[in-house]
Amino acid sequence: MLVHGAWHGAWCWQHVLAHLRPLGCRVRTVELPSVGAGLGSNIDLSADAAAVRTATASVDGPVVLCGHSYGGMVITHAAASNPQVSRLVYLCAFVPQRGESLQGLGGGQLAPWIQRLDGGLTLPDRSLGAALFYGDCDLPTQQWALTSLRPQCEAAFTEPVIEPPSPELFSTYVVCTLDGALPCHVQRQRFAPRTHRVVELDAGHSPFLSRPAELAGLLATEARAAAHV
Repeated sequence: MLVHGAWHGAWCWQHVLAHLRPLGCRVRTVELPSVGAGLGSNIDLSADAAAVRTATASVDGPVVLCGHSYGGMVITHAAASNPQVSRLVYLCAFVPQRGESLQGLGGGQLAPWIQRLDGGLTLPDRSLGAALFYGDCDLPTQQWALTSLRPQCEAAFTEPVIEPPSPELFSTYVVCTLDGALPCHVQRQRFAPRTHRVVELDAGHSPFLSRPAELAGLLATEARAAAHV
C-alpha cells in the first residue's frame, strides 16, 4: 500500500504501479484527507492515519506500507496496534518516535520554503519545487508534478505520533542520495538508524517519477520478503 507525501496525491505513484503489477504485486494507493482544496484546518495526522487503516482493513491478508516523505509519519501512526501490517518501508521519509511531530523533527519550525496560506493550509514555494522535489526529472515531468500539488493542512505537521508501532515490526529505509528536500545526510544519520534495514537509491526526492522501475523492483523485493517471514 503506497502512501504519498505532503501536497501530493495518489497520482504520483502511477508510473510505479505500472511496473509493480507485472511483478505480481497486489498494490493499492491511498488519498490522504489532509491534502486538497477547500479543506478545514483541523484535518490532521490522525485523520490521515485513519484513512490508511481503513484501506488496510479492506485488504484480505497482510499489508506492506510504504510511506514517502511526510507519508512516513502516516504509516508510523497507522501501523500502531495494527496486526495486519507486516512491514514498513520509509521512502526518503520521516521516521518519528513517540511524541514527535513533523514540525518537531524540523526543530519546531516548518522548512522556510513552506508557505502558509489562509485557513490553516500550506503549500511549497513553487519557484523552488522543481529543484527540491523533482531535480532529477525531465522538464515536462517537473511541470506536470508542480501543477498537480495541492494545499495541505498544517495540523498534519504539528500533531505528534502518540503510539508508534512495536519495534519488532520490520522496517526498511530507502535513502535517496540526490534528495533536494530531505538531504541524504539527514536521512542516513537521523532516520535510517531507526529502521532495521537500509538501502540506497540514486534518485531525488521523487523516485516514483524519476526512477519508477528501480523503485518498483525494490518494493517488490520488500513485499516478497514480508510474505516469507
